[in-house]
Amino acid sequence: MAWLDKLKTYSELQKQLLLLECELRIEKLSYHECVLLASIVDSQMGDGSFESDTLKAHDMSSKLSNATFFRTLRSLQEKGYIAKITGRRRCTYTVINKPTKEF
Repeated sequence: MAWLDKLKTYSELQKQLLLLECELRIEKLSYHECVLLASIVDSQMGDGSFESDTLKAHDMSSKLSNATFFRTLRSLQEKGYIAKITGRRRCTYTVINKPTKEF
């Protein structure tokens, strides 16, 4: 496939991604929040939980600096996308089915 054809495919994928972000109501999240949220969904265990250590090692989020990773994790928690699970290991979270706050 020629470079220009690949670029057109990329453009179409970007359009579809923007439409999906609007449908999911995540279009106002930062780039890092979107990357981390996608990594979270991909890293969830069978019960829907995920550990921050596993998430930090994920291909999509492993390139984030430690400060950016934890700041973004806290931001997603404050915005109601994820919640820390109490009574389990210290770094275990879960995705909230629908965000609890409007932005």
